[in-house]
Amino acid sequence: MNGSGKKIALGVGLALFSAGTSAVVSHFSAGDFFAGWLAAFALCVPFSLILWLCWRWSGGGKMVAAMMLAAFALRLGFGLATQNLLPIYGYPEEPQQRLGYLFDDAWRRDDEAWRITTTEETSFFEPLTRMYNNDQYGGMAVLSIWIYRYLSPDARRFSLIILLGAFFTAGGLPFFWKVLKNRWDPQLAKIAAWVYVLYPDSIVYAGAAMREPFLTGLLAAAFWALCTMRDHWKKSAVVLAGCVLLMLPFSSFVTAAAALIAIMWIWIEFLVPRSKKWLWAGCGAVLLGVLVSLVLALPSIQEFIHYDIHQSEINSGWVEKVVGEVGGQFRTIFLAVYGITQPVLPAILFYRPTTIYWKVVGIFRAAGWYAMVPFLFYALFSVFRVKDKKERKLLLVNAVFVLGWIFVSSLRAGGDQWDNPRYRVIFLPWLAFFTAWGFCFARRTKDWWLVRWILIELVFVGFFSQWYFSRYYADIIHRFPFWKTVTYITICSGIIFATGFVAPLLKKFRGKKDDS
Repeated sequence: MNGSGKKIALGVGLALFSAGTSAVVSHFSAGDFFAGWLAAFALCVPFSLILWLCWRWSGGGKMVAAMMLAAFALRLGFGLATQNLLPIYGYPEEPQQRLGYLFDDAWRRDDEAWRITTTEETSFFEPLTRMYNNDQYGGMAVLSIWIYRYLSPDARRFSLIILLGAFFTAGGLPFFWKVLKNRWDPQLAKIAAWVYVLYPDSIVYAGAAMREPFLTGLLAAAFWALCTMRDHWKKSAVVLAGCVLLMLPFSSFVTAAAALIAIMWIWIEFLVPRSKKWLWAGCGAVLLGVLVSLVLALPSIQEFIHYDIHQSEINSGWVEKVVGEVGGQFRTIFLAVYGITQPVLPAILFYRPTTIYWKVVGIFRAAGWYAMVPFLFYALFSVFRVKDKKERKLLLVNAVFVLGWIFVSSLRAGGDQWDNPRYRVIFLPWLAFFTAWGFCFARRTKDWWLVRWILIELVFVGFFSQWYFSRYYADIIHRFPFWKTVTYITICSGIIFATGFVAPLLKKFRGKKDDS
């Protein structure tokens, strides 16, 4: 096929894909079918072309194309299904669920955007300058107003926002896959990319008309820029700056975190190798920055933390009871650690008062996090064992950032089963990378520590399954005390952990014996 023939085939293919996707979106959305189809088609055509350009640039072939299609279809499909299933199988007393919204935040923000669109005459740029009651940063509200005013003035089709978010997440995948393949290895890239595609919380939050899919896609491109800056720093710097600027309207908090890891990455990869002075200067700058930030932002941080902890306590009677038992001085640490376990898999397995929709979604989300945790935490604590000094430093800096982000997410969300994972999943490219890196490292080195991490998680899930079962089905088995459960988990986990030191100690002892 000649060049013009390929262009025609490409155009026809993209048009058919856009038309079919638009028909599905319109069919499951409110309002007139043809008007909805035109609105979705107007978004599908340019963004489908962008996806194709990203795929072609990555050189990924059929596998990457399948990943991108799966990432897009899963997020759009979940969003459309949720929109239509929640009014039937959700909680009828929740007004947002009766309208198909997964989150109260999304419903309130969308309601405000629709009200502004239908009751006010605004110019194209005017929404950029106003403050919103239900959108702290304004980016999602502005995007919603533009979509409703120029594409969907006849009906409130928030599925168009879900459609756009699915495009963003899928568009970040070729950047993520390509840089992992080129800088590390194809196997790691394949595993990490599939984690990026299939991670349940990413699918769920992307189907909720929220900011997470936009931020995740932009951070995947930013990850590529950071990894390739040593090869072509000008091009990578432009992409990184563009990602940071695009993230800013969605969340200044996430943008600041992205800027922080970018600075740390550039410092450890470019400046530290030049001189040890850069190492100590950077450590001093980080310490000073943390101290200044704590002094300036401590009142706000305390207010946020106090509010989130208070919400967690009043929303859960047993959490309030346990916090009272551990003492006020440990309540923040307890809830932060508790937040890392969210969403708790044993809890959703045995939780009684719920609908079929929330039961399935809850198990789906919790199973995804608990499948990732042993590989992720094994990797984060194994970077010290990397032999290459430069790679070890880079991985260590990123591991510290990921651990810090997980902890901050838990602290900021107060152990909440929705807001906590919502913050955490935004940096999915980093989570997916370390998950894949941990699996590949353990397999390459035949390291049994990964098995121990998995066994420790099984102990946790097993004991807490028994505890939650006894909590909700006390008429079947005797109620198991919480602190006794924690004690048994600690003892069993300690024994499993200690087995990792038996062989090294025996080897060291035999070596001394042979020397004598």
